[in-house]
Amino acid sequence: MNATSIVDRVINPRSPWKLPRANYRPWRPNYARSADYIRALFARAHSGEALAECEVACYFEYGCKDLAGRIFVRRSLRNQVEWTVRSARHGDSAAQMALAAQLEKGRGMERDPIQALRWLKKAARAGDGSAANNIAITYREYGNLRRAVNWFRASIALGDDETRIQLGVHQYWGIGVRADQCAAVSGFKKASKAKFITEAGRDDAYFYLGVAYLEGKGVRQSASKARKMLERANRDNDHPAAAKLLKLLDSNAQ
Repeated sequence: MNATSIVDRVINPRSPWKLPRANYRPWRPNYARSADYIRALFARAHSGEALAECEVACYFEYGCKDLAGRIFVRRSLRNQVEWTVRSARHGDSAAQMALAAQLEKGRGMERDPIQALRWLKKAARAGDGSAANNIAITYREYGNLRRAVNWFRASIALGDDETRIQLGVHQYWGIGVRADQCAAVSGFKKASKAKFITEAGRDDAYFYLGVAYLEGKGVRQSASKARKMLERANRDNDHPAAAKLLKLLDSNAQ
């Protein structure tokens, strides 16, 4: 079995950004603040400070206790939505992204994907690279792949290094853009070394580098380097795609 055939058993070349994922419990913050801090925060929020409004929205989403462990802010979806909207209207990009996600899912309000995209674009115009990345993913889900690629580029220009992985995937497989494996590999390498990137994103960067070394596209083919990259991606046993590819390599070698 050749390298590409092995890769195709793990990655669908028509949607190579879709990888099997480990199951995780969603992270939930456990807010604990002094009563004085919370009172001062609410005062700032009521005065129209966008950052404070966004923080208040988070407390209504997850709840907040005082330092003695007593519940100070109870969870309330209605209040969370109200304060998220206030903060978004006052220009906080994190609130704008949160509001976009709620509009997209119809959580606490009527579902409105068009309005969700508008809020993401406001955040992106304010310089939020994560918002630009989310816009790109939205266009990709709509099937507008060229526009998605353009927004991935915009996200990188705004400093979001994790987006290099997504753009690299499109470049490697030539989806929405002319195939350019050398550019893709360069993006994966930059992402793998980036300072401000999630560990899950870094693992994906190493995974796709492993694919490139395995197939010999954009780099000189090297089974040993491919294995090294894949093992790095799955070093915590939390990257099913890398684990499956390593297993296939072992089976093929026998």
